[in-house]
Amino acid sequence: MNTKIMALVLTLLLGLTLSSNVAALTLQQAKDQGLVGEQTNGYLGLVVNDNDAKTLITEVNSKRKQHYQKIAKKNKLSTEDVAARAAQKAIAAARKSHFIQTAKGKWTQK
Repeated sequence: MNTKIMALVLTLLLGLTLSSNVAALTLQQAKDQGLVGEQTNGYLGLVVNDNDAKTLITEVNSKRKQHYQKIAKKNKLSTEDVAARAAQKAIAAARKSHFIQTAKGKWTQK
């Protein structure tokens, strides 16, 4: 009886783990679905109100900021300058169907 309960608990835990991994949104998926886009400030922005996309944006933007700060320190630049340069590159590299932010702050598909 104990082994059956343990097996059931393990199965449930495995199922929960797999379902959370399946539900996790990747950056590429979010861009392909039009949920997020590249902003002119070097960070991702929310195009469509979606909780998974919000979580993804928070994670990606945090990593971007750390990376920008590291580059800025190394090259004696401001973090904002590095982010602005990164924005130009990200917007230029965006796929035609992906959203980008215009200079006026509007979302448009490239």
